Amino acid sequence: MGTLDCGLGNVECGLKNLTRTASRLNENRTYLMASLRSEIFNQGFSDLHSAMGNHLPARNPKLPVVLCLGELLVDLVPEPSGAALGRSQCLKLAPGGAPANVAVALQRLGVRSGFIGKVGDDPFGRFLRGVLAKEGLHLDCLGLVPGSQTRLACVTNDANEQQRFIFYGSPGADVLLHPRDIQSRYVKQARFLHFGSISLIHDPARSATLKALALAKKHGLLISFDPNLRPALWPDLKRARTEILGALPWCDILKMNESEWEFLFPGRSFEACFTISGLRSLRLVAVTLGKSGSLLASSGATIRAKGIHVRVADTTGAGDGFMAGILCLLARAGLEKVLDVDFLRQMGCFANTVAALSCTKAGAIPAFPSLKEVSSAVRGSCSALLLPRLRDGSLKR
Repeated sequence: MGTLDCGLGNVECGLKNLTRTASRLNENRTYLMASLRSEIFNQGFSDLHSAMGNHLPARNPKLPVVLCLGELLVDLVPEPSGAALGRSQCLKLAPGGAPANVAVALQRLGVRSGFIGKVGDDPFGRFLRGVLAKEGLHLDCLGLVPGSQTRLACVTNDANEQQRFIFYGSPGADVLLHPRDIQSRYVKQARFLHFGSISLIHDPARSATLKALALAKKHGLLISFDPNLRPALWPDLKRARTEILGALPWCDILKMNESEWEFLFPGRSFEACFTISGLRSLRLVAVTLGKSGSLLASSGATIRAKGIHVRVADTTGAGDGFMAGILCLLARAGLEKVLDVDFLRQMGCFANTVAALSCTKAGAIPAFPSLKEVSSAVRGSCSALLLPRLRDGSLKR
């Protein structure tokens, strides 16, 4: 390396050589990582699982890459699947709650996930904890609260989105998440924090959520937010809008549906989203359009991704599946890639496919697809889009 021959009088020479060597090593590492990702996408999404292993590493490989914070509840789903509540023959128990749904969907896509929240120490709460444990989620920060009820949500299948759920046990045990339950050492080891707006309705969960956001920002995590507006749970919609908009400065990634966009930004065009004051600090914004697909935008590009047609059984977890698809690709490629229009197309196709497959079975968590299932569905339609940009050596972990 040249440093031993420089002598004490030429330490600067040795340091320069060391710097050049380190730079070459870093360039080689970057090239190798980029080549690996290029090979992954060359093989198609079907080989992502085998090429990168079952799970992506967190900062501590035994702990989650993504932390999801918020509500975990039981959905009561009408049977037969898709039936209106008034015409159903029975109600089927299905685990749910948007942040928990995202965590499970990510786990099935090969991204190690953890859940932060509370449920009642009752049969429903123990049922939910067992479901998440079976999925392999990290549950050190999921608490069971004696004497408090697990929240229930009855799915009505009403065409009016604001009436799609009837909630029981509200407020439930999930609102008892306390700031002392949010541990700095647990948050800082992850790479992403995902949350929704329901944990912002009542204290102490609101204060716990804000503490988690502050810790995530302090430790450099990427923060994603799906408001998942449920009007029936808010004291009034004015406060809901204030709380949701107030959370945006914490965030890097924002996802919502069409009605939520109109609620938050009435009359504003999505194509001009980065001219809206509350959105300028974001890195990625996505709006789901149901069967019509989705819109995705960064400061570098805006795209519309077509929907994936499937036989629909239940749409309850579609948005959460979409969110998991977004986070899955960001965890693998890095947030800086959203400036690339080809990557946005790839992401839109992948996330729409996860969302579509999540509609093929009743309930949210039971329906989320595996990475292999998503890979088979998108093979040939998405996998070539990213290849030219992956080979330039600029992709970062």
